[in-house]
Amino acid sequence: LKQLIKIIPDEEVVAINAILLAVKSPKIVDWKIHIERKKRYYQIIRANGKSKMYMVFNRMLKEFDIEDLEGLYNLVKAKYGSTRPLEDLDLLLWGDLKTMFEPHVEDQVWKKQHGYKVLEWKLYDSCRVHSLKM
Repeated sequence: LKQLIKIIPDEEVVAINAILLAVKSPKIVDWKIHIERKKRYYQIIRANGKSKMYMVFNRMLKEFDIEDLEGLYNLVKAKYGSTRPLEDLDLLLWGDLKTMFEPHVEDQVWKKQHGYKVLEWKLYDSCRVHSLKM
């Protein structure tokens, strides 16, 4: 057994390849609507200055955790308060987040879904959100 063990003296530099098992991405600090040619994207900006483009909200749900969603919701709520955004993508984002975080039985979204057939029901594990396609 002693022949198989290699003793490394203190003065030798030892490099260790470490694999991070779980790394929390920096929090979301802003969002913008980015227009490239005729396509519109949500540009999500994080605290470390990095940003990522998303064309649809479902893509965000695949990659965000619950803290990301809450952070984005708080940013949208702080910007618009009780007013409705005028920009089409901001209006969609505001509506989706409002439906998720402020469900109300009298709201039009909830009223309109009675009688519709559920075509797809998906759970986004990363953020613990259910998505229904009707």
